[in-house]
Amino acid sequence: MGDIIGFVLSGLAILAGLGFLVLVVQQVKRSIVDVPLGKFVIVTRKYSSFRLAESLAGAVNRQSELLRGGRIYFRPHWLHRVDVQDLISIPVDSIGIVHARMGGPLEHGQPIARHVPCDHFQDFKAFLDQGGQQGPQIEVLQSGGQYAIHPTVFEVRIVKRTYVPLRTIGVVVAKVGGIMPYGHTLAQHVDCNYFQDGVKFLNDGGQQGPQQALLPGGSYYAINTDMFNVLTENQMDLETVPLSHHYLEPEDLRLVSVESEETGVVIVTEGLHPVDAAEPAPKIEGHESFQFPWIFLANGGQFGPQSEVLPGGSTYAINPFFARVVRIPSRELILSWGRKDVSADRYDSELDLIEVTLDGFHVSVELTQTFVIPPETAPHLVKRFGEDDEAHGTAGVRKSAAVQRLVTRLLGVVVKGYFNEVSNSHLIEEFISDQNQVRAELKTLVEQALREQNVSPRLTTIGAIKFQSDEMNEEFRHIAKLRQQSRQLGQQLTNAAVETDLRRESIKQEKMKRSAELEEDVRILGRDQVAAERMARIDASRQVPQVFVASGDPGILDLPRRVRSVSQRAGQIPLWVLDTADVQPQPAQLTETYDRKEEEHDDRR
Repeated sequence: MGDIIGFVLSGLAILAGLGFLVLVVQQVKRSIVDVPLGKFVIVTRKYSSFRLAESLAGAVNRQSELLRGGRIYFRPHWLHRVDVQDLISIPVDSIGIVHARMGGPLEHGQPIARHVPCDHFQDFKAFLDQGGQQGPQIEVLQSGGQYAIHPTVFEVRIVKRTYVPLRTIGVVVAKVGGIMPYGHTLAQHVDCNYFQDGVKFLNDGGQQGPQQALLPGGSYYAINTDMFNVLTENQMDLETVPLSHHYLEPEDLRLVSVESEETGVVIVTEGLHPVDAAEPAPKIEGHESFQFPWIFLANGGQFGPQSEVLPGGSTYAINPFFARVVRIPSRELILSWGRKDVSADRYDSELDLIEVTLDGFHVSVELTQTFVIPPETAPHLVKRFGEDDEAHGTAGVRKSAAVQRLVTRLLGVVVKGYFNEVSNSHLIEEFISDQNQVRAELKTLVEQALREQNVSPRLTTIGAIKFQSDEMNEEFRHIAKLRQQSRQLGQQLTNAAVETDLRRESIKQEKMKRSAELEEDVRILGRDQVAAERMARIDASRQVPQVFVASGDPGILDLPRRVRSVSQRAGQIPLWVLDTADVQPQPAQLTETYDRKEEEHDDRR
């Protein structure tokens, strides 16, 4: 009996040992933590420890331990709770911004925690032991990475990387750093890989406020938005910008494009005080057309309009916080004084039709002026006439207010003053007849005014002159017609005078020819012979009556004999001669009539 009992007890003991062994194996198995790759485990104690932690890092690690993937750990399951989590994965178009929940407090006025090397926040013990602070952290988690970060100590916020569109620029405003000196509007330049290295930015003395460097377009940037605000064409948060820069508009964040027929005048807003207030600032070397403000400022650049211009036909990446660009046309400009659409955006939009009152008559005149602004003259125009524009602010690339003021405040005043003087000194007839003189005087005044500004004048044209009264318009047309007729008659008179001179010259030549012939005849024949021949030719050239009418006058009856003697001297016999004997006497009335006609004929001869 005793043996049986002993055997049973031994069996029970064996069974109990086997059961205990099985239980131990199960507990051990449940306590083994196998962390796969791509994950991490947070092991949290179910019960607090009675031991005092040496540090905050030790307390956190004892209470909530992080186990990385790819290893096997033993943690009694009855003491710990195991929470398997995926690694924090940052997409390729994003970054991770870290906020520490534990650590020392931030100092007064400190906007961001100081940097502590801690393997991208994966070693929270190093972070806490080295004095890591609560709040936003400087370092960001780069895109495409995977991180095992303790969720109890850190909070990770995934945000999109900063993208600057192509052909635009991004301007940066720092939230952290030192305070800018009084009187400056741009922070000190720090080379920090386009603001992607926040640690270097602070260590090298970066300052709060607008930055000098730009973000070129067409790229993504891993910028900590807790440290910097980035303004782009598509994203403008002016609440993050100082009030002095609230004039920015989306078009100010595009590349400055200067067309081939334009000149870009740069107005710098930061720099030394100008030495000569009447002249543009002198040229500074090395800043690559004002695209590197820090070089411009380091070499003693002055603020205000610059003598160096931007040539046309190119684009420039210029920080609108640093400078603005005024585009001055270098092509030939045509100004017209006349009625036009008031909404038209033209340089001559304010030049109205010229109206003059002469002798109580209202006359309107159309005037056109062309001129060219040389590139080297453009800065002087901006310096004199200014570019402040209350309607559109003071930044960006817009239509030049300096050229507008040159047109309205200079040319417009000169032309208006001249025609006011004409209206007081000319009569209506003088004004109409002296248009060439008016044109010449006006051209001289306008060209003188333009040349004083080093602007090249081209052509001054006075167009149609119109009267407000229809009767005066008709009278003006009549006067113009008479003037045309007068010019035609004058031309005819000139032609007649030329013809008269030609005839006189021909007669003179003929006289000279005859005189030469006469002298030759006299020399050969003698003076008496030449005179007799000439008398004979004169008698022969006289007309011989063909019919004689009888008359009671005895002298008439003797005419046939005289005619025969005259005809015979020239060797000529009349065709026929009617003798008075063959004709019956006629009444005295016919004879008297013939006598009167004969007397008139003799008088004409």
